[in-house]
Amino acid sequence: MHGGILGVIIGAVLVLAACEKPRAEMAFHELDPDFGGLQGGKTVRVVGQRVRLDIGYAVYFGQLRSAQVSIQSEQALLAVTPRRTTPGLVDVTIRADNGSVFVIRQGFKYINQGGHLLGESEAP
Repeated sequence: MHGGILGVIIGAVLVLAACEKPRAEMAFHELDPDFGGLQGGKTVRVVGQRVRLDIGYAVYFGQLRSAQVSIQSEQALLAVTPRRTTPGLVDVTIRADNGSVFVIRQGFKYINQGGHLLGESEAP
């Protein structure tokens, strides 16, 4: 009798295991657009997959943290670029509240669009 019950339990476990689909891991791949001015303030999509909707995120452009990050969908976050003083490529780091960290190497390019940054004045 014990063998029959054990067989049913093992069979049930195997059926349940076969029903569960493997879930791909959360990831981030690119930014859209992947460039913006030194003055910051540009909203960019941080494109990924399997973005969890139940946790928060911090997005860093180089060492500078975005002041505004929101979840757009299971495929993207929205982040506002922080102001920067020098043009060039920066890594973009996404830190999830669950401890996961993702890096898009040289994922965003700050460009000098000419003119002056806010708060700067022309030299006399």
